[in-house]
Amino acid sequence: MSEQIDYQILLQEVVKTAVEAARRAKHKGDQGALYAYYDIIDVVKTQAEVMDVPLSEVGLDGVDVDTFLP
Repeated sequence: MSEQIDYQILLQEVVKTAVEAARRAKHKGDQGALYAYYDIIDVVKTQAEVMDVPLSEVGLDGVDVDTFLP
């Protein structure tokens, strides 16, 4: 496996974990955690867009980041 693919898989797992945690935080009403996860997810989304990387390649396809705003 190439090193670039390893990094892509790593990023996808981090994003997947952050999205799941954001959903749990929103369900629990934990606004502090929700803001933190929103920031992480939004940075990934913004950087992917700036670098012309499809959101599907970073694990954000079908994810509406704004739903994680408290």
